[in-house]
Amino acid sequence: MSKTVSETLVAFMQEYAEKGVPDRVFHETKRLVLNQLKASVGAHDHPAVAILRNWVELSGSKGKAHVLWHGDMVSAESAAVVNGALFEVLDFNDTHIPTYQHAVSGVLPAVLALAEIDGHSGRDFVNALAIGIEVELAVATILIPTAYYRGFVPGGLTGGVGAAAACAVIAGLTSDQMRNAIGLAMVSAFGLYASVGSMGLPYIMGMTARSGLNAAEIASLGMTAPSTAFEGDKGMLESHSDESPEKIAGVLAQLGSTWRVLKQTYKTVPTETITHAPLECLFQILPRINGRTVDRMELLVEPIVVKIANERMERFGKPSSDLTARFDTRFCVASALKRGTFTIAEMMEAAYTDPEILAMREKIELIADPKRPTFDGCSLSVYFTDGTSEFANVDDFVGTPGNPMTDEQLSDVFRRSAGSHISAGHIEDILEAVWALDTAPNVGRLTSLLNFNLENVCA
Repeated sequence: MSKTVSETLVAFMQEYAEKGVPDRVFHETKRLVLNQLKASVGAHDHPAVAILRNWVELSGSKGKAHVLWHGDMVSAESAAVVNGALFEVLDFNDTHIPTYQHAVSGVLPAVLALAEIDGHSGRDFVNALAIGIEVELAVATILIPTAYYRGFVPGGLTGGVGAAAACAVIAGLTSDQMRNAIGLAMVSAFGLYASVGSMGLPYIMGMTARSGLNAAEIASLGMTAPSTAFEGDKGMLESHSDESPEKIAGVLAQLGSTWRVLKQTYKTVPTETITHAPLECLFQILPRINGRTVDRMELLVEPIVVKIANERMERFGKPSSDLTARFDTRFCVASALKRGTFTIAEMMEAAYTDPEILAMREKIELIADPKRPTFDGCSLSVYFTDGTSEFANVDDFVGTPGNPMTDEQLSDVFRRSAGSHISAGHIEDILEAVWALDTAPNVGRLTSLLNFNLENVCA
């Protein structure tokens, strides 16, 4: 390969910084912005977010960027940290299933802070965000799955690279500065999977956003990085995965022709991706139960789901917080069965200490189905004490590329998520501002709608 990985990525960044991403990609990126707002509005009062806001205040951070849903005026890097955690903590954000990651949480907070402070147009903001996500997903496609198997949080590992790329684009850095920015992000990548089920995971995503932002800023000042930061001896590829270097050329050759940003999965409920198909199956069966008593349930899922769920049961035991409950597929299904719905409340203390829910959790068996190529779908059999049973199957749950949400469906999920926190009129104003980003002279209208003390707003 004549160019290094960093040089190839920079050529892609420069090309689409100049001519703009395709319209379809641009629109999908606006959808991803709205999706993150949906993911974060219910997290405004989460303890992890409160801790980070307190840390920012104690550090004396002041500036011209906002902490979303609160109105705190802080530095760009502080905004990136807190907003990254806001986007991540409920696990209600996007998932790029082929690379097991939330690709937007590490990129959006960084580039949004710069766009707000420097007064960039909505089009420039969305374009830079799209480029940054695409760079991140290209890097992730090379590293995954073995980087995940080694124990790295995929979005933490590659989100800083995407954030650095997006910030470098919107800031108009030179090609050398861009290369150094993403190189610095590569050599400082981090994030361990042991963080899942704790406040460590949203912290990682916030710090990842900050790391990418800082990489672009210091690259603009002359800080350099190795040109072979990715593929070089002890570089990112070798240090973080067991993938073959032969993958590199094929993945990078697709840049600009195959847009991975178009293969994102959206969520309808606030829990991790592997639980969505099981919940969708359960919701098919709920109306058919008709008072019967459930004896046991069997979920046929992609084999990796069984491995993940069993590892977590062994590590966490019974859920002890909303964070561990969210990452317990059996518990989520049992909670939804008992309560007939699934919202943030179904993962809070009243639910995860409910003896009936915990007893049902023990009656749910996950069975590896080698015919399932991914966790977009599953099947569920529910057996009742009277000897009867019910069956449901989902091949692609709502929000996956195989069963995508429409713009209106996504807007409705935002309405439901924000409805208990924000007035209906304010919600519609936010929706209008997101969809109009392509013509907005700056991101100020959107950020002004998002930056207020949510606790003081009447629903």
